[in-house]
Amino acid sequence: MIVRVDAFGTDDETLWNVMRSMRNGFLTASDWTQTLDAPLTESQRAAWASYRQQLRDAPDTWTAGPEWDAPDPPA
Repeated sequence: MIVRVDAFGTDDETLWNVMRSMRNGFLTASDWTQTLDAPLTESQRAAWASYRQQLRDAPDTWTAGPEWDAPDPPA
């Protein structure tokens, strides 16, 4: 999913801060998927774990710009 990260400025530091803030929000919103009592199958839990790893890796793979191609959450 393409996410705009330039709403608060276009300098690299601002873009990085916005992207990391959004990434952290996506991680927080998906924390529940990794709890033992989450109503998910093992394959669903694995898909969410993969998505969350992609989010954690984002700062290492993203080049600062007005958009971030964030990973799509599992269906």
